[in-house]
Parts: sequence; C-alpha cells; structure tokens
Amino acid sequence: MKECFIQLNDRAVPYEEATIHVGSAAMKYGASVFEGIRGYWDADRHRMHLFSLSEHVDRLLDSMKIMGMEHSWNKDRVIGNIRNIILVNHLQEDCYVRVAASVEADGSLEARGPVLLSVAAFPQQRKPHSDRGIHISVSSWQRISDQIMPPRIKCIANYQNGRLAMLQAKSDGYDNTLLLNQHGKIAEAPTAAFFIVKNGRLITPSVTSGILESITRRHILNWAKEMGLTAEERELDRTECYLADEAFLCGTGAEILPVISVDRYELGGGSIGPVTALLMNKYFNTAYAKEEGLEPNLEDIVTYPKEEIVNAALPI
Repeated sequence: MKECFIQLNDRAVPYEEATIHVGSAAMKYGASVFEGIRGYWDADRHRMHLFSLSEHVDRLLDSMKIMGMEHSWNKDRVIGNIRNIILVNHLQEDCYVRVAASVEADGSLEARGPVLLSVAAFPQQRKPHSDRGIHISVSSWQRISDQIMPPRIKCIANYQNGRLAMLQAKSDGYDNTLLLNQHGKIAEAPTAAFFIVKNGRLITPSVTSGILESITRRHILNWAKEMGLTAEERELDRTECYLADEAFLCGTGAEILPVISVDRYELGGGSIGPVTALLMNKYFNTAYAKEEGLEPNLEDIVTYPKEEIVNAALPI
C-alpha cells in the first residue's frame, strides 16, 4: 500500500503524523468547520476536475467567519493546499477531498485561534444503491434552527444532529432520513438537500427552512431553469413527500441519489423517475465535462504532468 499524505498548514505530512491535540478547542468544543469536494478523474486529459471548487472554498471561508475564527487564510492559499495534496497522493481516480479549519489551541470555549487547516484526499466511488434508489424515513429528531446553531454553514458540531437521525433511521431499516424543522416542515437529510418532483415540477425547501445552503442544490436549480423545468423553493409538508411522483437527495457526497420510498410510501412505482434520471445525466456530464460547452473553470482543474510525480511530501 502506497504511503498517504495529508496537508497541514501548507505542508504535506505522512498520514499518521496528521494529528490535533485532544485538548484543542476543536476536540473539546467542536470548534471546527469543513468542506467536502468531489474530484472527477479525466483519464484522457490526465487531470482531475474538482467540482465547484471555488464555491466550496468560499463557503469554507464563510463558515470560518460565522464561527469567529481568527486566521490568515485566503482563497488562493486554500486552493493551493487542496491541489498540492491531490498531486502528492498521486490521485488518478474519482476522489473526495475533505478540507477542515480547526481551532487547535488548548484554549477556552471562546478561543478564536490559532487555526489549523487540514486537507485529506482519498478515492471515493458512488453511494450504494445510486443505480436503483434508496428508502428513506422522516425522523423524529428535529433539525437545528438558525436560533440554535446556524445550519447554513458546515460546522462539524452541527452534524451530531444528523448523526442521531441517521442512527435511528438505520436501526429502523432505512437507508437515510429527513429531518423536520421547528415549524414541522421538511428541512433536509443529514448530509444532503432534498427535492421532490410533482407533475413535472421540482420542489425543494427554501434556504430559510433550516438547510445547509447546498452548492449541488444551487446547480440543480440553475440546470432546471436551463432545461425549461419549473422549480420552486418553498415550505414542504411531510405528506407532500408521500404523494410525490419522484424524489432525490443531492449533495457532494450523495451527488444525485434517487429516493423510491418515504416512510414506506412508494414513489413512482419504485423506480427512478424521468426527471431524476435527466438531472443525474446532467450532473455527471457536467462533473466529467462530457458535453460540448461544459469545460470546467481552470481553477477547478488539477492537471498532472505526463511523467510520474516524485513520491515525496512537498511544500506548496
């Protein structure tokens, strides 16, 4: 097995050395934020396309701001760290990049720094059952609200809310679950946004419904407009999900993941619907830049030299 490296504050270090102290504010109080980014390998052009890299880094910096972190990181420096660890690890297959900013001092609850930036990158394939759809529930756990902990940012502590919901769903025999917000309306799944399709119309909870402001969700709304599909952002009732023609989850990890039942109410005859299939095709064509005019932004591409990269932990 080849040696794996993780990026820590501008340096690639061996995997086993990428540590943070148990006394840090990140460990004691969850003072950490992160982003997940999908990389799609283009073997013909010998390069990695990091889907919506720029938008993910913008959201990371927004999360750091909301969480009161004092730091010197900027967008170009973060992107440089991400690019470096992909090259150092010789990743030449579809991958997942996890970049996190953590308060590493052994400080008080209100500690603002210093901030450690870590970047891990590793191979990642499709979610299980993405080719045939998943069964989901509506959880008894309530989604956190903006008055409790801001759900629109990717604070690591927020994910305990979704973890509890997923533990319940798995115990009950479901693949995933949806959380309701404080008003009893659908918010999202623990790690993904949610859409239904009714009479050809896409419907998704609004950004004020207690959701993470999903980048993949934003792309889907834009694609729907380009394709001439009607899309609504509004409150969504639980029973609307039961009567939907189609439904799907979306996000960096989920990509576009079809849903074929909610609380055991079957949708669309138990198979992937035509609108979901259309959007899945659009997603992967965009991710792999397979259609004319879908060339990714240059800043979202990591191009490998034709020769092998030296296997060493190199600073950027």
